[in-house]
Amino acid sequence: MAIYPSGSIINNRYEVVQGPNEKPSLAGGMGLVYLCVDHKENGRPVALKTFRPEYLPNREARDRFLREGTTWVELGNHPHIVRCHQVIKGAVGSEVFFVLELVAAAEGKRDASLRAWLTPGKPLPVEQALLFALHLARGMNHATEKIPGLVHRDLKPENVLVGRDGVARITDFGLATAVQETVNLLPVAGAKENKESGLRRTRLTRGIAGTPLYMAPEQWAGAELDARSDIYAYGCILYEMFIGKFAVAGNTLKEIEKAHRKGLLAEISSTLPGPLIQLLQRCVKVNREERYSNWLELESEVVSVYKTVMDKETPANAGSSPDQAGESAVGWSYNVIGLSYHDIGKFAVAQSYFEKVLAISRSKQDRSMEAAALGNLGNAYYQLGEVRKAIVFFEQDLKIVREIGNLYGEETALSGLGNAYANLNEISKAITFFEQHLAITRRIGDRHGEGGVLGNLGSLYYQEGEMRKAMDFYQHALIIAREIRDRHGEGLALGGLGNVHLQSGQVLQAIRYFKQHVAIAEEIGDRHGEGQALGNLGNAYIQLGEIPQAIDFYERDLVVAREVGDRRGEGAALGGLGIAHAMLGDLRRALMYAENAFQVFTQIGHVQDAAQAKELINRIKKRLP
Repeated sequence: MAIYPSGSIINNRYEVVQGPNEKPSLAGGMGLVYLCVDHKENGRPVALKTFRPEYLPNREARDRFLREGTTWVELGNHPHIVRCHQVIKGAVGSEVFFVLELVAAAEGKRDASLRAWLTPGKPLPVEQALLFALHLARGMNHATEKIPGLVHRDLKPENVLVGRDGVARITDFGLATAVQETVNLLPVAGAKENKESGLRRTRLTRGIAGTPLYMAPEQWAGAELDARSDIYAYGCILYEMFIGKFAVAGNTLKEIEKAHRKGLLAEISSTLPGPLIQLLQRCVKVNREERYSNWLELESEVVSVYKTVMDKETPANAGSSPDQAGESAVGWSYNVIGLSYHDIGKFAVAQSYFEKVLAISRSKQDRSMEAAALGNLGNAYYQLGEVRKAIVFFEQDLKIVREIGNLYGEETALSGLGNAYANLNEISKAITFFEQHLAITRRIGDRHGEGGVLGNLGSLYYQEGEMRKAMDFYQHALIIAREIRDRHGEGLALGGLGNVHLQSGQVLQAIRYFKQHVAIAEEIGDRHGEGQALGNLGNAYIQLGEIPQAIDFYERDLVVAREVGDRRGEGAALGGLGIAHAMLGDLRRALMYAENAFQVFTQIGHVQDAAQAKELINRIKKRLP
């Protein structure tokens, strides 16, 4: 994953002002933070948070972070929660960014975290600490009212930001959940690990996400967590604010765990007011049943303690519900999640998210969002085999983008229509749409789009048997993909060149191209492309007469196709297995595969493929005794 230096532009929108490798460092336990200006929002300052490469090890990881990020977006606008405006995918690899409200540090503080306000051995002034305690309780009460059952899992001073306004805001909602689901068991640190080397940092401890100094007893035990687990961590924060010490002491994980699970907590000064002592003690009870049951109860208690101790009313809560801009952010974040599911081949799940986007766009009369939702629905239905339905969505998308003058959107809609008509074998219509698409890419200088449409034209001429034209288009697409470092486009172009060489009888050269395509697809998590390349390798080894190897590739292709819901790919793999087993003389098994292929193609309405499968069935039956 790339580290962007100052001056870089992320997603053609966010200009990096300070990167994670610059001083002061913005790298944290789990993530990397960029301070940016948003050029589409009049230079609004934002923080873009992404994750260290080790927390995105596979194609599912990105989607877990996206889901958790969207949960954060749904919390909306509240004075005691760091606002997550939107969730976006990066332009390369598996990057995911949370676009966050930028909280500027208070004057004289090294950063905006509550940690910067805490000095070991020196408690905060009681009123200041009570105000922060009230802010946190109000923020968490809002969050759990908005999303019942929400558990933060990683409350600690580093995940509380205090701005120049003196208001405390909670950040990093749901990210510990995503890390725990994403990362398998990690080795536990050595016995001499100290606070600075890990006990105050978010980490995986025996597969459990959290920060050791703030983890509730049940969290150490791997039990199911609820609001009372966060309340325990909140109590640990109160210890530091009111006493000036960590709630528990220890230099190793084992010592820290024992202190939490046995209730061996720091002594509370008897000089603190009695109601405040009772508040602290109840928050950190070992038995969760003895803690406050929820954040509403706890907020009410903090208000009562404040009134008693300070002998005055608490400041009013200026919280507000999500505004219309927040609703738009939710819509666009749903769109990103849908795209991510589409990327890994979960097209039905993607469709469900795009339907949500479409509903939000129409309720807000947001034409740009509506067009994006329609186009993405077209792509989802296309992949699900409902090509005629996809065309309807692409046509609606094209109409809107032309009305609002969105040339990038017009490119996408034309590409969708080209692919759909190519799938229906209406080649002349497909070429017309792709040529219109190519003209727009060159007009606006979209090299990525140009490479993609050149590859599409190569595929059409390949279908038409014009191998020389097809090779020219694929080679041009490959040159562009490598120039702009588009690994997905590079893989597609290599696959296309492999097919041309295979059709021309250059089987060994074709295999080299297909293997390069497989390697790239595995690297970037493109399961759909991986399946295509495996199927192509099966075809190549059939031509070489190396049937066992062909069967191996077809079987791997079949696994991928079923995993990602690629019904056409499933049918092709089944057909290939039918041919391979027939060549081995295993006619009963060959017939089974051919009939399954015919069934799949018939179900998804691929008439030409179904006819070829039927022909294979008839050939096999003629050979049966």
